[in-house]
Amino acid sequence: MGNQNKVVKFKKRRGINIGIIVFLILFLYVAINVYIYLTKEQLSIYEVHEGTTAVDNKITGIILRQEKLVYSKSAGYISYFQREGAKVAKNSSVYCADANGQIYNVLESNDLQVSITDRDNAKIKHDIRTFREKYSDSDFSGVYGFKEATQSTALDLLNTTVINEGGALKDSLGSAVALNMVKSPESGIISYHMDSYEAITPETVTEDLFNRENYKRTNLRTTEMLTKDSPVYKLITSDTWNLVLPLTKSQYDSISESTKIKFTVLEDEFKMTADLSFITGASDYYAVLTMDKYMTNYLEDRFLEVKLDFNSVEGLKIPVSALVEKDCYLVPREYFCLGANSQDEGVIQKQYSKNGDITYPFVKTDTYYDDGAYKYIDTSLFDAGTVLQLPNASSEYTLSKTGKLLGVYNVNQGYAVFKRVEILYQDEEYCIVSDSTTGGLAAYDQIALDGSNAIEQAIIY
Repeated sequence: MGNQNKVVKFKKRRGINIGIIVFLILFLYVAINVYIYLTKEQLSIYEVHEGTTAVDNKITGIILRQEKLVYSKSAGYISYFQREGAKVAKNSSVYCADANGQIYNVLESNDLQVSITDRDNAKIKHDIRTFREKYSDSDFSGVYGFKEATQSTALDLLNTTVINEGGALKDSLGSAVALNMVKSPESGIISYHMDSYEAITPETVTEDLFNRENYKRTNLRTTEMLTKDSPVYKLITSDTWNLVLPLTKSQYDSISESTKIKFTVLEDEFKMTADLSFITGASDYYAVLTMDKYMTNYLEDRFLEVKLDFNSVEGLKIPVSALVEKDCYLVPREYFCLGANSQDEGVIQKQYSKNGDITYPFVKTDTYYDDGAYKYIDTSLFDAGTVLQLPNASSEYTLSKTGKLLGVYNVNQGYAVFKRVEILYQDEEYCIVSDSTTGGLAAYDQIALDGSNAIEQAIIY
């Protein structure tokens, strides 16, 4: 057999797979970026919206006066000789205590006519209409209120008749009326209602006093015989009166710096101005409105609904957490000019080279605020002591004067840019800023929710 050829096989050398290398590089890049994203502090974004400080300004308050109940000195049927709201001097005749009912007998025997004025007639119709409109089979409180109002009106008419026929009564009863006439112990305004609020002062007001479901008012005028030491009328001894209003925290914040306030009484649309003070507790806020006029307009009222005249502010609503303070150089306005080949505004800096030559490069600057005398620029642009050259003149200005501006970081472009804001109103969580600040914010701008976490010009995504 001939010689057989022997073939030696060599292992083929593998070439470098470029695709795998590219994949590994991309994978490593993505992994590093994911790690950086997951480990770095995230910047929360807030979208700016329009806002206002307007709060609910309709409040029901309690009227407080200097009130004293007067008690009967003897038993008998009481006939009053003063109208509700009458202002009496000390020792003025107020009522007569009739032990035998002689006065009422005279009124009946003389067939005296009870006159009803147009005002009385209108009040009766108003009470009936109000009762019909608010009547409910499931709530009888309105029935009792209507009954009290009707009785009060009837007793008002009877009282008016007694006053008008005082001469006839004296002629018929002679000295009996004079002997039983009771005089006022001091000057004041007459009221014929009591409700257990007479001794309440602004300092002793509590939340439960505003609950009208537990409120009960008693008409002191009655045709029944009264025993000795029964309350017969109330004397209001001062023209000064208070209206105490329960406030929410937002209402309190809106007026806490005021010493006077304008308001409107809703039942008659009467506008007034009052001195304003406050009583505060752990979680309670009360406004005390003090007046010395128009008390008799609301003599029969204990609760009064009013509308306060808040000075509402409109603008852009942003969180307080977004606010930051920025340090700025103050540069006189005349040191600013436009670049030689652009419309960019900036300043001319005086520089010395290593060999001592002087150059004057133009440096573009952003103005954060212009107060009319100075423009505010970023302190990061120049070191303190940098010299600026006045354009087309020999005057120089050395950077040293600084000031602070309040603002937020706008992130509309994907990086943080400082924007100055002007605060119109601020509470603990939010503030209202002007929407007309030059170079400031606009509705729907995006800002850093926490300004302390933002870095100016840093990319946020």
